[in-house]
Amino acid sequence: MACPFFSPTERAYNIALPHPGRLPLGAAWRGTCGAPGAEHIQLVEAELEPCNLGYAQTCPRFPKESPTDAVRFSVSKHSPERVLVQFSLELKHWPAGHGCLEYDRNAAEWATEHSDSRIQRLAECFMQSYLERAGH
Repeated sequence: MACPFFSPTERAYNIALPHPGRLPLGAAWRGTCGAPGAEHIQLVEAELEPCNLGYAQTCPRFPKESPTDAVRFSVSKHSPERVLVQFSLELKHWPAGHGCLEYDRNAAEWATEHSDSRIQRLAECFMQSYLERAGH
């Protein structure tokens, strides 16, 4: 579950996070904060764990009234033509929303996208990691 306000910019191969293969976005990422009032703040390595792992309410920039504090992705169907990605939004470990996104593998683009550009960016990072692990 990544922080819904995390804006990944690049893979982070040298950050020691627990269970790298099971990270919510499929890998560790560097990036910026997207929380209101903190947009585009470049995050230092010590700040990246809650961004990559979610439940970031301990972060001083995390909005107190946020409707979600974590987002989780999983592949529900994979074929040579498309990948269906389920997402679930959480707040304090409780469900706060869910849906499905579709990635067109032939066109190498999203057939459906999330309406929140921050969640969509997280889905793109998840898909990049997923395709790399699957050898595609």
